[in-house]
Amino acid sequence: MAETSAAIKPRPMTIRNVKLQRLYALWLKASDDYRMPDPGWISPIDLTEYLHHMMHVEIERDPQRFRYRKIGVELQRLYGKNPEGAYIDEMPNPLFRRVASAAYREVVDSRAPTCSTQRFYMGLWFASYERLLLPLSADGTHVTSIIGCIMPRIGRLKGDKEEALLDGDLRVIPGGSERRW
Repeated sequence: MAETSAAIKPRPMTIRNVKLQRLYALWLKASDDYRMPDPGWISPIDLTEYLHHMMHVEIERDPQRFRYRKIGVELQRLYGKNPEGAYIDEMPNPLFRRVASAAYREVVDSRAPTCSTQRFYMGLWFASYERLLLPLSADGTHVTSIIGCIMPRIGRLKGDKEEALLDGDLRVIPGGSERRW
C-alpha cells in the first residue's frame, strides 16, 4: 500500500503528564488536520520548556536505522552519558535497544504519535517514565524524524503506595532525597 500525505486517523492514547499534553497539542496544531508536520513547522522557541527532556531521532531508510540527533540534558543525566550521534542498534544495553527500536518502529509504521508509560522496581525503589513520541516528515509522506519527550518519576515504595522523590522535571520533591540511581 502506497503511503500518502493524507490525514492519519488519530488513535486513542492517554497522556497523563500536563507538559506532555501541551507538547501533543503543539504537535497537533502544527500537523494541519493530523498530517505529519515538517520539522520546520514547530519552532524551537515553542519547544523551550521541553528541550531538557526531549530527543530528536533521525530515521534512515534502506536499511531502517534510528540515530539520536539531539538529546536534552536531563535525558543525558538519566542515560549517564550523551548518546548524540549514536545509532540505537549500537547502544550497549540490549534491553534498551529492543524497547527503543520497537517504539520508534511503531511510530514509523503507523505515522502517528504514541505515548507509553514504563515502570521499573528495584527493592523498595521505583522509577517510571511517560514517553511521548511524535512523527515529523520532511517529504509529507514518510516519517523522517521523531521528536520525543520523556518525563521521569523516581521514588520509593511505602507499603502499597509510591512516594515520589523526583518528579517529571527531575526536581527534588520537598522531604525527598537528593540521592540518584
